[in-house]
Amino acid sequence: MYYARLYDLYGTLLTEKQRKAFELHDMEDLSLSEIAELLGVSRQGAHDLLQRGKERLSTAEKALRIDAREAFWSEGVHSLKGLLAEFAEELPGEFAARAASLLAGLEDGFRVPDSSGGGKDGRPCLIP
Repeated sequence: MYYARLYDLYGTLLTEKQRKAFELHDMEDLSLSEIAELLGVSRQGAHDLLQRGKERLSTAEKALRIDAREAFWSEGVHSLKGLLAEFAEELPGEFAARAASLLAGLEDGFRVPDSSGGGKDGRPCLIP
């Protein structure tokens, strides 16, 4: 699951063969032998493609930390929503509604950008 998430974030950094090997192995659940046959490489070659691809994904995450930042952001938004719910009766109604709306917008706006670089609904993504 972790590498699938990293693939969503950084998959474009992989070579074409690394991407294909990753997709066949992790998304289509093919064996190394099946991948090797489809890609025209040895079983060891298929294994090496997967390993180098995973290393490249890990290296990108260590450098950029997008997944870690998104997890931190999501946890913060979740905590704020919990506080808002806990103190909802003590807060003015309009304030609580606006705060909930802002938190929902932050939660929705913090998504992995599509290939155009924009976030959901054409808004800019909150991560560089």
